[in-house]
Parts: sequence; C-alpha cells; structure tokens
Amino acid sequence: MWFLLLYLQISAIQGLNVILSGSDSPCKGRLQVRRDSKSPWGLVCHYGWTSKNGEVVCKSLRCGDVVRSGMQITLYRDPPLPEQYLMDQVNCESTETSLWNCTFSPAVECKGNSSVYVECSGNVKPSLNLNGQRDKCAGVVEFSTESGTFGVCNSDWNEKNADKICQEVNCGGHYRIPNPGIFQVQQREQNVLLNWDAKYQHSWQSIEWKNCKQQASVICTKHTMFRLQDGNNLCSGLVEMYNITGKTWVPLQKEDVSAEVICTQLNCGTTGNFTNNGSLQLTCSVNATLRNFTSKCFGDVSFLVNGSDYGVCFGEHKNLGKVVCRELGCGEVVDVIKTQTPSSRNGLLSIVECQGNEESLWHCLANRDKKLCPTTTVICAGSLDVRLSDGLGQCSGRVELQWEGSWLSISSKDWADANSDMVCEHLKCGKSATKKLTKKYFIERNQHLESRWSFKCESSSTKLHECLKKSQSPPHSPEANMQIICQKEELRFFEGDSPCQGRIRIKSFDDKAEAYWLPNKMMAENMTEANDICYAMQCGNGSFVKEPNSTYANVTCSGPVSVKLQNKRIEQCWGTVEVCRNGTCGGVCSDTWGYEESKKICDNLGCGEPIPGQLTTPTKSKVTEYSVYCLEEVNKMSMCKFLPNNGICNKPAQVMCAGSVKAKLEDPRDKCAGNVSLFYLEEWTPVCEESLNTELKKVICRELNCGEPDASDVTLRDKSQIKGISGIQCPTGTSSFSRCNLKSISYKTKCNVGYLKCSGRKRLLLYEPEGPCSGPVYALSGEKTQLISAQGWGPEEGQKLCEYLQCGNYTNHTTIPRENKEDWRTESYNCSGKADLWECERKDQDIQLKEQLNIKCDEMSNDLCDSLKCGKAIHHWSTAVPVKTNCYHFSCTGKETLLWQCGFEKDKCANILSVACEKSIEFGSTEKCGGKLVVKYRGQWEYVCGKLNEIDTENVCKVLNCTSVEKPVDKMEISQEIKVTINCLAQGQSLSQCVRYKEEKCTHATAEIQCEGYVRKGKPPMNFGLIVGLSLGVLGLLIMVFLWMNRKRLLLALRHYRNKNGKDINIDSNEMNNMEKEDRDLSQGKASLLDYDYYEDVDSDKNKTNVDADDRSQGSSGTEYDDIEGQNGDISPHQTHNDDNLPLLPKRPDNILEDQDTYEVETENQEEYDDVMPVEAAADENAETADTQAQMDVAVDAGTDSEAGTGVNADAVVVTAEVEVHAEQE
Repeated sequence: MWFLLLYLQISAIQGLNVILSGSDSPCKGRLQVRRDSKSPWGLVCHYGWTSKNGEVVCKSLRCGDVVRSGMQITLYRDPPLPEQYLMDQVNCESTETSLWNCTFSPAVECKGNSSVYVECSGNVKPSLNLNGQRDKCAGVVEFSTESGTFGVCNSDWNEKNADKICQEVNCGGHYRIPNPGIFQVQQREQNVLLNWDAKYQHSWQSIEWKNCKQQASVICTKHTMFRLQDGNNLCSGLVEMYNITGKTWVPLQKEDVSAEVICTQLNCGTTGNFTNNGSLQLTCSVNATLRNFTSKCFGDVSFLVNGSDYGVCFGEHKNLGKVVCRELGCGEVVDVIKTQTPSSRNGLLSIVECQGNEESLWHCLANRDKKLCPTTTVICAGSLDVRLSDGLGQCSGRVELQWEGSWLSISSKDWADANSDMVCEHLKCGKSATKKLTKKYFIERNQHLESRWSFKCESSSTKLHECLKKSQSPPHSPEANMQIICQKEELRFFEGDSPCQGRIRIKSFDDKAEAYWLPNKMMAENMTEANDICYAMQCGNGSFVKEPNSTYANVTCSGPVSVKLQNKRIEQCWGTVEVCRNGTCGGVCSDTWGYEESKKICDNLGCGEPIPGQLTTPTKSKVTEYSVYCLEEVNKMSMCKFLPNNGICNKPAQVMCAGSVKAKLEDPRDKCAGNVSLFYLEEWTPVCEESLNTELKKVICRELNCGEPDASDVTLRDKSQIKGISGIQCPTGTSSFSRCNLKSISYKTKCNVGYLKCSGRKRLLLYEPEGPCSGPVYALSGEKTQLISAQGWGPEEGQKLCEYLQCGNYTNHTTIPRENKEDWRTESYNCSGKADLWECERKDQDIQLKEQLNIKCDEMSNDLCDSLKCGKAIHHWSTAVPVKTNCYHFSCTGKETLLWQCGFEKDKCANILSVACEKSIEFGSTEKCGGKLVVKYRGQWEYVCGKLNEIDTENVCKVLNCTSVEKPVDKMEISQEIKVTINCLAQGQSLSQCVRYKEEKCTHATAEIQCEGYVRKGKPPMNFGLIVGLSLGVLGLLIMVFLWMNRKRLLLALRHYRNKNGKDINIDSNEMNNMEKEDRDLSQGKASLLDYDYYEDVDSDKNKTNVDADDRSQGSSGTEYDDIEGQNGDISPHQTHNDDNLPLLPKRPDNILEDQDTYEVETENQEEYDDVMPVEAAADENAETADTQAQMDVAVDAGTDSEAGTGVNADAVVVTAEVEVHAEQE
C-alpha cells in the first residue's frame, strides 16, 4: 500500500512539473518540463516520441485526450523557448500519471527545433460561483476541467492570485477578497493551491494539488453591486447600484437587470417586483428588519425575517459593530462581545464582513446558513454616560460610568488629570479643582468597571467612548474608586453660631473665584431657595428672615444639627461620634473619619487634643453619615457638610479626647491614696510603677484635689506583675491630664502597679466606739483626727457609711454636741444617686451644726474566729504556698474597730496568714491515760511546756476521756519545737481557751499527766511459761546423762525382765568389756557423748517369741538425732556395737544442724501480752542453762504505716527481728 501512495504522490508532484505553453489554453502548446519547483524549465526532444506519450501529458493536466502531438517547428513559439532539453527518447505505456514516470533518456544531441508540442481535446477555465450564479464577477473561485470542478484553497490566496483570476474571467482586477465561507457553494472534494507567477500564461499552470477545507473567493471590479434604500424593510426600496470607479451609489435608471438577480444578490429571496413611481422601486420576496436594542444602544443583534427572529452568530467579524451602531443611531461602536444569556439561539448570519459604509448590516457579506449558535452583543457609544455620585453636589463625587445599563465605579489606578478634566467638562462643571482630595469623602462602590478596560483620555475634549481603551495588562483586583471635585462645585454653609441658622456663605472650588453671600432677592424666590438650602444642609424646612438694610439673605431652618460623642457613661470627651437632626441620631463611617475630624470635634467640645487608640466596646449606633466635609472657614463640625451613608458602611467612628483621660486612686477605705488607675480608651487600666514620676504624681494629686504627693508614699511589699499603662509624659507645672503628652502611651503586659498617697489622704472611722459598728464618726486626715458633723445626714447617707465601714446595714444615728470642738471637717454629705461614700461629699455648704455624727450599724464580730463560730483566736502564723494566690493586704492605723475598716487591697502573695481558733484544738498524750501531754492546733502535735497545776491537769483528763481512747499519740508525729503552754486564767474556763502560744524558747520540762487508768511503763513481767519450759528441758537432759552412765545395769535389768518367765539369760562377756572400754574412752576425752547414736535397746531377733508389741514398735521406730552437731572430726558420726544382733544406726544427715540458725519473730505490743517473756530475758535464761555459749544479734526494722501519726488512736507499729544463734565448743 505504501508503495502505491508514494507512487501517487510522486506522480502528482511530477504532473505539476509539466505544462503546455505558447497558446491561449493551458491544454495545448509546446511541452515544457522541470525536475522540481526550484529547477528551470526545459524542453522534450522529439526523438522516439509517440502518441502514448501525449496521452499521459493530457491526462496529467486534466485536459482530456490527446488530439495530436509531435515535433513542432513554427507553432507555439511565444513566449520564448527554454534554452535546454531535459528529456529524450521518452517511452510511455499511456498508463502513467505523469510524464516523469515514463522511461526516457537524457537529452544530449537535441538541438534547434527538436521540441515536442501537444494538443488536447479539453480545456481548463476558471469561474466565480456566486451562490450558484457563474456569470457574475464575484464568488468562490473554481476551475472547470474535463475531469471535474476543482476549488482553490484559501491558504496563500492573495491579491496577485485574485487579480489573475479576475483577468481570466474578464472581470477586471480584484476589488475585494471576502473571508472564506461567505458565499454559499458546494464544498469540492479536491482543491488546488494556486501560487501564480508572471512566468505563467495561465493560472492553471501554477497549481499544486492539495487537500483543504476553505475555498478562496473574490469580488472583481466589474461586479455590479446593488442595494435597496428607504423601503419599509431591508429587502424593499429604491434600487441603487454602486459605481466602483466613483465609489458612489447611484439609482438604477432602467430595468436592465432582473429583479431575481438583484434579490438573489441581496439575500432577499429569488423573486421580486419592480415599481416605478418616478424612481425604480423593488420589493423582494423576503421581508427582513434589524431589530432595535432592547436597552439603550446596547444589546443582542437580531433580525426579523419573514416573522421569525434570528440572531447574528458570534465569531470573527469585521466592522459589524460599526454598521449596527450607525444603523440604529447609537453613535460609534465601543465593543462587540458574545451574548451571555441565552447561551445560544437560532442564528442566520455568521462570518459577517462589513466594509463599514453599508447602510445596514443586512448588506454586509456574511454566511447565511441557519444554525444554532452563540449570538452577538454590541455596545455603542450612545449607551455610555458618566456622572459624579454621592458627592457634595452635582459637580463632585465618585466617578461612575454607565456600562450596559449599570453604573460602575472606575478605579483610581493610573488616573490622569486629563481624565478629571474630561469628566468635569462632560458634566458642564468646568475643569477639575486644583485642590485634590487626600482622603475618602464619597461612598465606595464594589461594582467596578472590568479590569480589561482602562480609562485614558488624551485631552479634556476627548469623547467619552474614546477614553475607553482595552487594557493589555492582566486582570487585577480593582483599587479605590476615583473621586473628584470640579471647579464649579459650590458649598453653602451658615455663617452664624447655629448650624441651621444665619447668613448663607457660598464658596466654589475654583481658586480664582471668591466666596460670596447669598443675596437678598424677592420674597417668593427667597422662600424657595431657603427650603432648598435647608434641605441640602439636612436642616429641615427653611424660612426667610428679613434683615433691615441688608442685601443678604438670612435663613432659619426648622431642624437643628448637633454633633457629640456618645458613650454609656454619659461623658463628654469620648465615645462614638453621633450626629443628631430632627430628632434622629446616627453615627459617621469610620472609614472616612480622620485626625482632622477628631481634632475639630474635641476642640468643639472643649476636650483638648484627640489621642490615639481604638475603643474596645462595640457600639450599636447605626451609621447614617458616610463622611463629613468641612471648609477651612467652618469651625463648628455641626455646620459642616455631612454626606449620607446609604447603608454602605456599618462601623461608626469613635473618638477619645485628652479630656476624657482621668486618674483615680483605688483603695476601699482611703480617699486620695491607693493604686493608680487611668481611664484610657474606655476602661480603667493600672498605671505601671515605673511611669509614676514626680510630675505625673503631682498632676494626679492636683487633678483629684488631693494636694501634693506624700513623701511617705512607699510600697513595702512586692506586687503582682499585671498589664498596665506606661509612657505618660507630663511637662513641669502641668495641672491636668489633658495637657500631658498622651500620644506616647503604651501598654506593658507585665509591670508593678503604681501606688500613690497624696497629702490630702483621709479615712472615716469609729473612734472611741460604743461597739465595733457603733459610735462617733471621725475623719482621719494625715495625722489629724477631725469630727464629722451630723449636718445633712439621713438614712441614705447612713447606709453608705455603714457599707463603707463594713458593718452591714444602717440602723440609726444620733448626734453628740461638740460645741467646744474646733476641728471639724468642712464637707457635708449628700448621697442621692451616688455610688459610694466619697462621691457624697459636698463643699458647697458651710458646716453650721456643731454636733458630731454618732452612727449605729448592724453589729459584726471583731474576731475572725468568732465570726466563724470557732471561738477565740489562739495563734496566727505565715504559711508559704507553692503558687502565688489571691489574698488581702491590710493597712491599719490602729484606730479601726474592725479589720475591714483598715485599708486593704487584693493581690497575689506567696505567704498567706493562717489562724488557729480554739475549736480547732485537739489534746492527746503519749501513753494511755497519761504520759507527756500534747496539743494539736495547727496541723501537728506539739508538746506542752511546763508543769500543769492540779486544776489544769483535771481539765486535761476530762478532755482526754482516756477510757475511750484506744491508742496514744505516736512520738514520731510530735514536733520537737515546744511553743505551747496551758494556763487557765479563770475557773470554769474552756481548756481550749487556756492554750497559749509563746514565742520564746521553752526552758521547762514538758508537761506530763497521770489520769485514772494510767499504768506506768517499766520492765516487762517475767514469762513464767518460758521459764518452766526451759527448766523441764534441763531436767530431761540430766536424766539422759544419768541413764547413759548406768546403761550397763539398765541393760542387764532389761534382759532380766525379758527372761523373767524362766528362760536362761546368757551374758556375753565381750559385751560387758566393750561397755567398759567405752566408759574409759569417754572419761579420757577420746570421744564425745554426741558422737554416738544408738537405737533404743531392742531385740534384733525378729523371730523371737513372747515379745511385747509395744517394745517391738519402739525398737523399730527409726533414728533419733541430738539437737547439736558434734565438732570433733576424729570420731565417726556413727559406731557399730560388737553385738551382731543389734542393727546399725543410719548416718545422720550433714545438714541436720547448721552452724547458724535464723529465726524471724513478730513482736506484738508488749502491753497487750504480759505473759510473753522479752527476747532479752529469754536469751539470758537460756544462757544460764545451756551447755553451749550462745551469741545473739538482733536487727530491728520498724515499718512506717501511712496512717500512723494522724491521731491519738494510731495503730500499733509492727516490729520484725532477725535472731542469729551461734553454737561454740566449750
């Protein structure tokens, strides 16, 4: 297969390298060949030429059959012949596709007129197919051959090729080359690529075979173009013909062109009717109308054709928008885009190509195949507009462009002055003001012009649509809106003291124009203008006030405007900015609020300079004003121009003026002394100690009317590290915080809280009291005690005083005459609506009543233990805690009647105060019903110092109630420090009240007691059971020795007993001799008694009769061993008797008695077991009776019980002992 493809390709290429030249047809003439497109042309020599060769030539050129061929001498001599011959002796079989496929020889001997000519039967002619019409000078380029019709590829189609085709079809030169696909023709199966050059006579000679999908088309200069004008639709009206030479449209004078031709060319059907009413009118069979935009000058482009709606398919268009905008009267085209909704619809026109001078889009070249496609939207200049929104007036504000029916803000990025000038002139507002806006005044909008567009005007006279240019930069996030003020913008403001009343001052933003007063006009005009001014200034309705001999208008509006700072504490110098008019209040947007606005409102309120910082408490104020614009001439903010918010901004502006900063000294008891706190940014914050320099202390004391700083102001303890304020700088001589430098304030996460005491420090207390919460009231100021007058005191003031004294509720008060006293406090008291007692002080009334206040409050305990119902306090001490904890720090003068009447504060501390109350005391003893007395009152048992008297001892025994106490206090639980004594001062006094703590060292012996049932501890009683047992053991040993010494006699007696029935007894003399020998050996020390192990004396003859069963049982009972192992190695551990009838004793095991035996003894409490002999006593007694000397080592390990030591009834301690016994040879 690939061989065939290669052959065809080579054939095609070679076929293109064969032409017939010198005639009026590409199918006859002299034969010329070339090797390839880069080689020169040459001739073919006639030698050996046959008609079959001619058939191959005609067939390869698509020129039909060969008519004649052979050597040519005179024919086809023009153009001049090539100078070389390339082929000779050509021999074809007539089946070849190209002459180059035939056999041939190089032309060597061919000279002169030896070339070949060929004449074919057919012809190849170009034509233009205009929607099926082939006699017009426009259409798709095609070649008609004997082998069929071929199209021309649009690739490489150019004006040179187009001119050649137009010439060959006698249509002049080319006029226009349309886009491919515009004319409706049948797509050809095979097309050719045309690349004509002047060396060719015919265009067909320059073709190359190539497959392509788009066919070339051309409109030649002799093509007649028509249009219909002023009809009721696009396919009817006056017939006009285009004069290409004059480039004008002229009416058709006579019917020398058929209606069918004109209607077909105009895509208005195939039929039509002429009418001549002074001019030639034509109505075609199709009724077509371009629909108007659904919105002003922008929208989807569509046609109504015979009642059906068709869109224009979106794609590559030329001048489509220009023609549409002009046809619909919408000015210049701005943009052509794809319609978003719907995404597709029925389309009629596609690949639209307009020259731009067409009267209608319908007259443009276009493909008119009906199909479903995305359609086209056109935006014309008539849809554009520009405005300034949300400004001071019509000539200022945010620049907005009307785009596709919506107003979009324009970014300030790369904005030029020429743009501002164009906008101002477009709005007839002059040029842009020279004073540029340095901050936002006008509302920001989030709807921005697409970033693919930029706004760049060449000058102020540039048309609006010409300023819009498609941006080459990539899409980006829009920046802030562009805001401008034009020169003709005017501001009107009141000149008087009231924001809604006075003469009207008018000032423009033109630097060359001066401000002027609103003139006094006729009454009717003034009323109208007064209402307009008041409405513009948001002051309600207006009225004209006529001033005698005045040429200027004076206007009074119905609604006043006020600007204030609103906060929950109803204070003046800080809070949310609030604008009130006509009974409605709202905030100002924080986005547009700046330092200048804060400075103006702080100054208007007399609150000093604004200070930096943001308030923390969220506000619920509704933002009604977006921004405020104040001219330099306007001092009061209430007279500035406020621009409405319209719901864009939700965060109101907040301001803190220096006048809002104030200090306080926090102490629950003292005035003019305490920890320093600063009211800053809406909250009270501690002041760091490092920031409390001398000048700052003076400012605080002076501002609080507390005199000067006290030199004794010293903190004697370490305070906790907390968040505080630092960096406050006050110049020398400053009397108020508002004059300090507060811009340098900073926060520290950890610092010591500053403490300050001023010379005016004072405290109220009950001196010479009738009770803890009753008595005459004094003021302690410095070192001076002053009387408090009863003038003005009532139940409300009394309640505040009782609360201050920590004495509960007010009961009543009386007065004590003090006429002879001079030292009175000058303040009176009125507590109506006041939070605490110090706020009740008043200095606006002189003290007339010289009677001292005597207050009575609810009684409260003066003792902590008593208040807890725990008796009296016995002792207090400091206890360290592992982690610092909150606690109270008290500062007392010594004149207070209650602890809580002292100065105090809460803070962290590492050592807390512990108090022991009398009901927490426990008593115990080291022995049951006696021994050493111990007391537990601060978590540990302690000995009592000194000897007790009889009464105290009796009281202790009663408390101990020893008969119910199971166990005494363990000595391990008792502290060695002795700090307690017992001393009952009065008879009947509770024993707990007799306990006294003493700081000095105890020099006496510890107290001991003996209550009923006490048994003194001594030597433990003898263990008689053990003694009896040991005595019996010694006695048994003596008996055994005696029996051993008299064993001969016993043996004889035993035998005698066995034979007492009359049998003869034969005594072996050897046996008696052996016994005697053993006695001698034993007496001489040659053997030890322990070296011999014998069975009991039994008869070894098992067959003997008349033997007692018990005797036989005992004789066979096994071996018995002594309890002590022999130490002499020379004596055998067993010995054989000479009596062969006696059985041998088995060998005693080696480990039956070790050198050392270990016993573990569990010793119980000796008091519980009186009949048990102590270990030491038993050892002594055994030592006296034993033959060996024993040595005992005792190791005692006292275990510690987790519950031991927690009380008198502690469990007994279990002691284990290891006893080692060593047996030594005497």
